[in-house]
Amino acid sequence: MLEEIQSNKRKEVEEGKLGESCEPVKRTKIVPIGEAAARENYDQVKIEKGVPISKEKIEQVKIEKDDTPAASSSCVCAAEGKQKLGTAILKAMENVQSGEIKKEEEEQVKTIVTWNMNSITVRYKNKDKWNAFMKFFNQINADVLCFQEVRLPALNLFDLKNSKHGQRDRGKIKNTDQKSQLDFEVMEKILKEDFKNYNAYFSLANIKYSGQLILIKKSIPVKSIRYNLCFDSDPSEHHQEGRVIIVEFNTFYLLSTYTPNNGFDAVKFERRRLFDEQLKEFVSVVRNKKKNLVWTGDLNIAPEDIDLSHPAEFRRMRKGNVPKEFVGQPGCTDFERKNFMGILSAGDLVDSYRHLANLDISKKGETGKGATDKGTRDINDNIYTWRCPFLMGKSCNKAMRIDHFIVSRAFMPHVEKVEIHGYSVFHKNFYGSDHCPVILHLRGGPDKVTTQQQREAVTEQVGEQASQHVN
Repeated sequence: MLEEIQSNKRKEVEEGKLGESCEPVKRTKIVPIGEAAARENYDQVKIEKGVPISKEKIEQVKIEKDDTPAASSSCVCAAEGKQKLGTAILKAMENVQSGEIKKEEEEQVKTIVTWNMNSITVRYKNKDKWNAFMKFFNQINADVLCFQEVRLPALNLFDLKNSKHGQRDRGKIKNTDQKSQLDFEVMEKILKEDFKNYNAYFSLANIKYSGQLILIKKSIPVKSIRYNLCFDSDPSEHHQEGRVIIVEFNTFYLLSTYTPNNGFDAVKFERRRLFDEQLKEFVSVVRNKKKNLVWTGDLNIAPEDIDLSHPAEFRRMRKGNVPKEFVGQPGCTDFERKNFMGILSAGDLVDSYRHLANLDISKKGETGKGATDKGTRDINDNIYTWRCPFLMGKSCNKAMRIDHFIVSRAFMPHVEKVEIHGYSVFHKNFYGSDHCPVILHLRGGPDKVTTQQQREAVTEQVGEQASQHVN
């Protein structure tokens, strides 16, 4: 199709049919999504109408065309001639300034949303709340959405009617019985109608528990997808409960996790410890690769007391006689916080929300940790990502910040802001879940900036801050 259009344009140019109002075409290459996207070639070319250019620019295109070698009888030479012709036309268009055609660049990641949905099908069935969420979604036009706890069972590869175990395709939704077929059809409708411009990547558990879904705009190039934290293992091997999805973009990894809740017993303590150890090893490897990381999801950790609505109450919660390091509400024990800080250190990572909040406090002239711990927080403010779903009882109105965007320190200059979307004890903008969406806004074109350039930007930022203090 491209060759036919180019041939027609050549004839029109030679016959003098093109004037001031002509509309040439521009090529936009569509990079395949998935692991194949690392290839340099592409599978599809989309033709779009451009804007008017002058006769002088058309002549420039014609001159470039005339400079290309004539095709010989050899198929190879003919193919090379066509390729050079297309390249020459694009080159001429790239050189045009205002009012002229330019080659379209690949779209970059600018907005990422994370949200623990607490069952995507349950959220969808409440039409009022789902429509409210879709209104929010359409307003922010997110490039990537990371959903945790989607609660969809993985497809069983054999007849497992009487068993919860066995081989599964964790990247696909179960639809082998009447009940699962209903959920399958709901998801099919969601993806086709609400997220039709996105590619979907699932990692699911055996039953309607845990599980994740990442949606990425089809226009965003993806280099690879991994479903586990070990680079030495098969990337298509999923975590058994669908707790890990890793997307590799041009110069940074996006890691989405549904980190296990620490619970109140020894079995869950050990499960959390092992998961944190794997995370620590993973972020260390990424750091050694000299590639940036954005780690998001329901991390089930409130790093500091400021991330708790009722610190004293949360910190003394316990069930039974447990060691001191395990005393506290899951998400804020000394055990979890120590492991979390170890992960940040191993990967040279930063809690982006807290980092920006502290900078804002510094600009306002507040000093000391007490300035943020006392007197300035309101339970209704949008500073917590999880709120107790019960409107009565002793846990009523309690909240924590446990959903995060943790980023490489060198990547922080790209972070424009982090927004906690939900607020109020009445769960405004939670859309039926006990968690609210959190949005990461990036400054333009993060994929195009090298790690070295990022470090230089950090150094420059530190220098500016030092200069302000001196002045």
